[in-house]
Amino acid sequence: MAQDRSRWEQILEVLNERINSGEWGPKFKISEVKLMEEFGVARPTIRKAMERLRSAGKVYTVPNLGSFVKTGSEAE
Repeated sequence: MAQDRSRWEQILEVLNERINSGEWGPKFKISEVKLMEEFGVARPTIRKAMERLRSAGKVYTVPNLGSFVKTGSEAE
């Protein structure tokens, strides 16, 4: 990952690749805690990347359940 971008942008790129490649299929539950451990960052950093995924229409969040990858028909 390039170092000229902020950490959340680097993480966003990785998460986008996982979704676009199909590694994370439809309805895959995304664990913020696991991402924090994997990337060695605090929750606000993960949340910033997740917010961008939501804005792009790639994931949705259900209160008290978590964030999930949208299916092809749900995605924009």
